[in-house]
Amino acid sequence: MQQAISIILKRQGDSLVRLTGLLYRRGYVIESLSVGPDTCQGQVRVKAVVTNSQAAPRQLYSHVSKLVDVVKVEACPLGG
Repeated sequence: MQQAISIILKRQGDSLVRLTGLLYRRGYVIESLSVGPDTCQGQVRVKAVVTNSQAAPRQLYSHVSKLVDVVKVEACPLGG
């Protein structure tokens, strides 16, 4: 099942590494990843499309929101 999420991270050197590492360890396959500055200074927005045949969308949000650098996690429509 493909899921698209938007994540706002604090801008730190290892934030993206922590996020992708968590997704890998939880069995998510990253189909696409887009990273860019957010409107707030010191933050970046990450849009990801991931696939996992066993995990529910709620689990994905729960896992990602537990990371220290995460400010906000929200669903976004696929293709958007």
